[in-house]
Amino acid sequence: WDILSHPYFFSELVELLCYGYTTPLSDAGKAFCIFYALLGVPFTMLLLTATVQRLVATFTSGPLEYLTRHWGCDRRALSCGHLFLLAVGVLVAFFLVPAAIFSTLEDTWSFLDAFYFCFISLCTIGLGDYVPGEQPGQPLRSLYKVSITVYLLLGLMAMLLLLQTFHKMADLHGLSDLVLLPRDSPAEDHQRILEEQEAPSETGQTEKAPVHSGACTHADYSSINR
Repeated sequence: WDILSHPYFFSELVELLCYGYTTPLSDAGKAFCIFYALLGVPFTMLLLTATVQRLVATFTSGPLEYLTRHWGCDRRALSCGHLFLLAVGVLVAFFLVPAAIFSTLEDTWSFLDAFYFCFISLCTIGLGDYVPGEQPGQPLRSLYKVSITVYLLLGLMAMLLLLQTFHKMADLHGLSDLVLLPRDSPAEDHQRILEEQEAPSETGQTEKAPVHSGACTHADYSSINR
């Protein structure tokens, strides 16, 4: 391990990549890795989710709302076109261009190998059969490792943005209803809550009825002449 292997390894760990090329060997290193993953993975997921929500508002909900209000476009058709353009942009910016760069910097990689690495990495599969920056004597290796870390972080955000956009498009076209269970309307939920609240009160009234009859019997018994 060198000084740059540590941040590169920890960034892979919290991003759920873990190629398996660099692993801790000592017991203390394994224990610290477990502790770091327990804290780092939820925090990273929270950070990515919060960031993607803001990106959705900027790049998905905002443009669709603007074009629908000012141009009168059909929201369903507009969502399909927007998803297509976003998918093309993600494909070019985070798959084709990085694959061309990796195939140039890695002597043993073809363009298909580099594209395969980008796909496996950004889908958080991380098989570890292709790991960049591990060739001996590679120039500017430090900058190369930092650039890969930034690329993976931005690529994961782009993939999450694409998935959120697809989810919104599926909601507009009613595709989510084919998969998700139907939800009760708010009126039905309110009616069910009222019924559950009325059921214990009726049970209490039925339980008090024998007590009332017992009281009457006690009064009749006391009225007997001795």
